[in-house]
Amino acid sequence: MQLLPTVAAAAAVLFALPRTVPVLAAVPEKLTTVVEQPVEAASSKAEEETLPKLPYADGVYVGSSRGYGGAIRVQVTMENGSITEAEILDASHETKQFLRRAKRLLTTVVETQSWKVDAVSEATYTSRGILGAVQNALTGEVVNNPLPPQPKPAATLVVEEFTAPSIYLDGIYTAETMGFEGQITVQVTVAEDKITDITILSAEDEEEYLSRAKQVIPAILEGQSPNVDTVSGATYSSTGILNAVKLALAKAAVAPAEKTAPEQIASEETAEETAPSEAAEPGETPVTAPTVEVVQPEEKSAVPVWLKEVWQQLFPADAPASSEPEPASSEEVLPTSEPALPPEETGIESETEGAAE
Repeated sequence: MQLLPTVAAAAAVLFALPRTVPVLAAVPEKLTTVVEQPVEAASSKAEEETLPKLPYADGVYVGSSRGYGGAIRVQVTMENGSITEAEILDASHETKQFLRRAKRLLTTVVETQSWKVDAVSEATYTSRGILGAVQNALTGEVVNNPLPPQPKPAATLVVEEFTAPSIYLDGIYTAETMGFEGQITVQVTVAEDKITDITILSAEDEEEYLSRAKQVIPAILEGQSPNVDTVSGATYSSTGILNAVKLALAKAAVAPAEKTAPEQIASEETAEETAPSEAAEPGETPVTAPTVEVVQPEEKSAVPVWLKEVWQQLFPADAPASSEPEPASSEEVLPTSEPALPPEETGIESETEGAAE
């Protein structure tokens, strides 16, 4: 009997519980709505109170200021006394990685409605350039930001001399020279006496300047010569690339002097060796030597007329065959000289012949 009131109370709770669950579930949502609405209203009122209107007319303003690498130009839009938009028009002289960081300041300027904000860490000079450009756009004041420390080149700028050879040897050639901050190594490919490819294998210069300096590569391939102009704003890096290409091509070059000099030396040595043998050839080769030696003296020698006359007096025409023969040239002259002999000489010759017999 004592358990009956307890059982009845439990049954009543179980009967009423399904009806109360939806009501209880909707309570948190109602409480959240009631709480959020006053907060949003309070924040909007606070913003209106903390962000006063700027004393600048509506419009679009352009300003500039010095960053890290050069001038930065921005555009600022004013509407109803507030900065509604800020964007960068030109920052081509800035390092890309630093510019990406500093760009976040544009959002901060719009949110705070002021250029008097902290610069971005590790992009200080670029940040100052952006903020100074916003100030210049709105106020017209010239903002002179401090100059960044100027880096010094690793070595003195040197331009290698290059003279195009008559021909290149096919192959792949590498060379390295100094850029702005360190070594630049290039690889040059030559095929069929043409420069077909140029690749930068390594470089210690900053990517910003190196990317500009790479513009010389298409110019080299087009003109087939490394004697091209350097890139403005990346003089050291572009000069380093050109010097490395020149040194690589020097390895592939076959200069005319280098090519013909050995042949000329060899031909001269051969001429020196063959000249003495030709001079000594008549003595070394008995077949041709007699012909040269005999013919040349006969052509050069001539028997004097007085010797012919003495010879005819001592050895008349009908002398024995054992007597010394007369040269062939004298026989041709003899018939013409016989009629000129006086009769006395003929008699003397006959007496001499008789005594000899």
